[in-house]
Amino acid sequence: MRTTTRQRRRTARTTTVAAALLATLPALPAAAPASASTAFGKASVWLTNPSTGTYLSKQAPVTWKTGSASSGPSTITVDTTRKYQQMTGFGASFTDSSAWLVGTKLTAKQRNALMRDLFSRSDGIGLSFLRQPMGATDFTVKGNYSYDDMPAGESDPTLANFSIDHDRSYTIPLLKQARKLNPQLTLMATPWSPPGWMKTGDTMNGGQIKPAAYQHLADYFAKFLKAYQAAGVPVRYVTPQNEPLHDTSAYPSTSLTAGQAKTFINDYLAPTLRKQHLSTGILGYDHNWDVTSYPESLYTDAASAKNVAGTAWHCYAGEVSAQSVVHNDYPNKPAFQSECSGGSWEGTDAGATFAGTMDNIVNGPRNWAKSIIRWNIALDGSGGPTNNGCQGCRPVVTVSQNADGTYSYKPTADYWGLAQASKFVQPGARRVASNSFGKGDLEDVAFTNPDGSTALIAYNSSTTERAFTVRWGDRTFTYTLAAGAAATFTWTGTQHGSTDPAAIGSVDVPFRNADGSQALISYDGGLLAQQPQVRVGDQWLGYTLPTGASLTPPTGEAALPRDGWQATASASSSDAPPSNAIDGDAATRWSLGHGMQPGDWFQLDLGSQQTFDQVVLDSTASSGDFVRQYEVYTSGDGTTWGKPIATGPGRTVTRIQLPTTTARYVRVVNKASSGSWWSMHDVSVLAPDGQATSSASATNGVQRKSAALPDGTRLTAVYNSGPSTATFDVPWGSTTFSYRLPVGAAAIFITRPA
Repeated sequence: MRTTTRQRRRTARTTTVAAALLATLPALPAAAPASASTAFGKASVWLTNPSTGTYLSKQAPVTWKTGSASSGPSTITVDTTRKYQQMTGFGASFTDSSAWLVGTKLTAKQRNALMRDLFSRSDGIGLSFLRQPMGATDFTVKGNYSYDDMPAGESDPTLANFSIDHDRSYTIPLLKQARKLNPQLTLMATPWSPPGWMKTGDTMNGGQIKPAAYQHLADYFAKFLKAYQAAGVPVRYVTPQNEPLHDTSAYPSTSLTAGQAKTFINDYLAPTLRKQHLSTGILGYDHNWDVTSYPESLYTDAASAKNVAGTAWHCYAGEVSAQSVVHNDYPNKPAFQSECSGGSWEGTDAGATFAGTMDNIVNGPRNWAKSIIRWNIALDGSGGPTNNGCQGCRPVVTVSQNADGTYSYKPTADYWGLAQASKFVQPGARRVASNSFGKGDLEDVAFTNPDGSTALIAYNSSTTERAFTVRWGDRTFTYTLAAGAAATFTWTGTQHGSTDPAAIGSVDVPFRNADGSQALISYDGGLLAQQPQVRVGDQWLGYTLPTGASLTPPTGEAALPRDGWQATASASSSDAPPSNAIDGDAATRWSLGHGMQPGDWFQLDLGSQQTFDQVVLDSTASSGDFVRQYEVYTSGDGTTWGKPIATGPGRTVTRIQLPTTTARYVRVVNKASSGSWWSMHDVSVLAPDGQATSSASATNGVQRKSAALPDGTRLTAVYNSGPSTATFDVPWGSTTFSYRLPVGAAAIFITRPA
């Protein structure tokens, strides 16, 4: 038993924080292109400062200065010559609850005004992406529903009863109105559950899809897409399952492992969509940042890579940098952020709620997200109606009943945070390079729009007012942001003058695909913690290991015998002691007994001094319960531990390569937080067996490039653009390892002083 990755939503129901914001949505000024609204040589400024009740207020423009003035310590450097992902849009979801409130509780005049404020680029904030549930979620008005419900015990394999009539009353009309207001609107669709008759347990709440129902479900997707298309609502992307690693009996959900997803997509869904002449893209994973192996496993073979168009991420567990990790591992596969709800867990004052939204708006795109999608567009004053789901979730607007029985709507922090981006960053914009000072300081992200204008979004997440300089080529301006305030700067023109790469702090490594397209890797010092590193002599040697790749020592490995071993831990569940991890029984496990916190540890006493070079932590049978970030220490006496000899991120099977080490005690320390319990079903320690491994190489299509970070860290990136898996040698101290790299994957090797 463990806590769910959605535990951050499970807070007591509170009155939505929207009441602390403005009473009504203002009449927003037109979002004219910078070229039409700002004189050359100036930049427009749009400010939100919750502490003063200032929301998306146009300020006096700032004037660029030209010259060689030096940059100060708080300088945001923008380099529009370095371009990254193309943006699809910003938005939220018309859940059943949201659509019901907007579509049935507001007057026609109110509804039209709200839809204009949400979706119009000329008169509103220009939302351009909607993620639509396929059936019931944890936010529905009248309980569960699908598009093919059957009485208990009955099924409909021919889908003769399929119908989207439920959505025709208030959901589809709103989607059509949104498309009319913003013709560039993109829609994706996701089921929380198939019809219950397709699942084990005959219910939408929890369980798995019956293997015999995979084709029925693929046909269900095709019928949905065609029906929505016929209704005037084309869908550009689908995901097979919302939060496939979250299975609950409380509301619609479905367990779908990575292996099951691969089978469903490759053998059923993708072929069915092709057969039905549907071009809708499939995003293969729609869940949290803390399990990167799931989406990557869908990229490891040619069939999956062809059928999966990218990954959809949620923000409820893990770190946003996971998006960059997966991008650099498989640089041809884009990232989308498909759900990130604000809520009472962020706090209740206007500044705290705005901070959560701006963190998403700034750092999602900085880590390769093509979209930022919040959750409910509208909820009532109590955060509902809910379907036994999230308590305390915050919508983009609240639709609440007044004392006289009428309804009115109010914006929340999500509205204003989205506005700082969606009003100024057009679909098709490209993120461009800029430095950011990180959480608790000045944070920013920059874009170049299709019309040639540039938008810079800056947010002061510190607790004090911050003065800063913006540098763009040979031009600068200065500005001051209050604590908790955000500003969007827009301007036109072409960048003049060069940019010092050290001012940005990252390096870009471009590669070429066989079709001539570019595969771009970008790396900065913040990613060091996201890759395994080993202390070899006086250096740290770091390497990435995409799912499907392997790093093999020059000789084979043999597991040390476990006779005389003892295992201990910082804490344990009463029914899962540490000894379970070394008993050789995959059905038993050691489990921490609480959500992971920095400092949790698991320790082995090998009984005597042993020589080894690898530790393997296997959490396969407890999906998601692997250590999030580890350090490995060794000791001869169990008292003196010294410095760590290895560090890195965990995964379902965490295979930790070490320098050849002689010690009696091994301790693995967790360095990151997670709501999941740390569990291990098997722990092995391996030693070289002296038998040489194959050193055959296949390097057709392998490209190599080297670069250096401003701090002197050296990196070599290797990309496999060939038609088959590549193998090549990797220096490892005084020896050589063999690296296996799948098609379309990249590996990054770094060295830095220990």
